Amino acid sequence: MKLDHLKVLRAVVETGTVKLAAETLNRTQPAISQALKALEFQTGTELFDRSGYRLELTPVGRRVYLQSLRVLSEADDLTHLIKHFEKGQEETITIAVDAAANPDVLTPVLLDLQSRFPDTRVILRAEVLSGAIEAVQTGTAALAVAPAIQVMLEEEGFDYIPVDRSFMRNVAAPSLIGAMGAPATLADLRGFHQVIARDSGQATGLFDRELGVQKGQRRWYVSDLHMKKQLLATGLGWGRLPEHLIADELAKGILQEIKLPNTHLSFDIEVFAFRMRKPSSGPVASYVWNTFEAASMSLEERERAGS
Repeated sequence: MKLDHLKVLRAVVETGTVKLAAETLNRTQPAISQALKALEFQTGTELFDRSGYRLELTPVGRRVYLQSLRVLSEADDLTHLIKHFEKGQEETITIAVDAAANPDVLTPVLLDLQSRFPDTRVILRAEVLSGAIEAVQTGTAALAVAPAIQVMLEEEGFDYIPVDRSFMRNVAAPSLIGAMGAPATLADLRGFHQVIARDSGQATGLFDRELGVQKGQRRWYVSDLHMKKQLLATGLGWGRLPEHLIADELAKGILQEIKLPNTHLSFDIEVFAFRMRKPSSGPVASYVWNTFEAASMSLEERERAGS
């Protein structure tokens, strides 16, 4: 059975007629008909009901067609893989890294990458909120490490690997918390500036709004989390930051968590490595992905052993 015959089958089903399939594939109608007959001879049954104007699949034909789609998809993946491996190692690989992700997750992967592919330049592209997703979708980055929601990654067509968990805390300098008095709800914080990291992407879909910002809130915007932490530490505002980024400041009392008795401000986030579901990755990007995958499997085994 030839792949060419399966491509003809797909074209005929999608267009509904031999004529349109021939135009789509830039072939003659007799060539299309001959390919269909050859396929039916190999399967030993008629694949189409030819009694109407449009060709309709028989029950067996539908099963053959559905299976052929899987075969053609795998053949396309293999073709892309071969083409990219023929090009050799990438000269440059870009990884988008969300500012809320703990860099300790990425460091072991980079150390391994440096020793195995010393001639490949690595670009770590810092992003906030939707920026990492956008970078992967547009091909600007081969993959990303960022907080995300699993369902969203599924819907956007990503392969993804859970790599870490983090805890987001709302914090402020002790002087500002003292000035707040005893706030009980988010509404009590409106009179104090919230420092917000601006989205580095186009903020579409899930991110097409300011997450965790209430209406009427006084606000300042910054482009990165380190600037945000600096402003919070000096008492210029309050805001949410990942725990790993402020562990020292919390320990030293430079920052304190804002605790509201009637509102739960802090929350967990899950961090994923993700890429497009059918990547045209070179060997370096594939190696990085496989390294994340192996690390994730080891983490799962350790968690099961400890439970």
